[in-house]
Amino acid sequence: MISAGLHRCWLGTYEPEMTHHIVSLAKPGMTVFDVGAHAGYYTMMLSRIVGKSGRVFAFEANPENVAMLRKHIRINQLGNINIIEAAVADRNGEVRFSGSGYEGQISDSGRRIPAVKLDDFPTPDLIKMDIEGAEIIAFAGATRILSELRTKMLVAVHEGEPIAKIPTILTSHTYKLEWINERELIAIPAR
Repeated sequence: MISAGLHRCWLGTYEPEMTHHIVSLAKPGMTVFDVGAHAGYYTMMLSRIVGKSGRVFAFEANPENVAMLRKHIRINQLGNINIIEAAVADRNGEVRFSGSGYEGQISDSGRRIPAVKLDDFPTPDLIKMDIEGAEIIAFAGATRILSELRTKMLVAVHEGEPIAKIPTILTSHTYKLEWINERELIAIPAR
């Protein structure tokens, strides 16, 4: 069994449930957000699906991951991706960030990095979010997007406060939820 994320990406077996749902929800011409883009696995997948008429905004806070993301975009010659080298938060400015790789996250200590609000970007058709427990902070900076009820979402919900509060935040904005597994959900606007 192959367990390392890197090897699973090469073999096309990385996060099969999330991958399946991204492929089913993303369409040509869409504007999509990859919040927590890491090295670009989903960013590149979304880029290919939305095509030249679509746009991908890849949000990544960790500078080391951004360097890999830029390299992968260059190698694959993808021109419809905007990299936002910042944490997604409830405000613009700076936040503290600790850790590296898959485990980097907003924290009370660590290095200072730029922070942005999702509401300052065009309303997306689809958001994929996996940001290691900062989901509550990110959605606090996306109240306009949530209230417009246009955006479908795939969210990895992390242990602790996020797993308790994210479903409530989304359902309070009249999103219908479908759990993919115990920590990943699809949120569809109820119209």
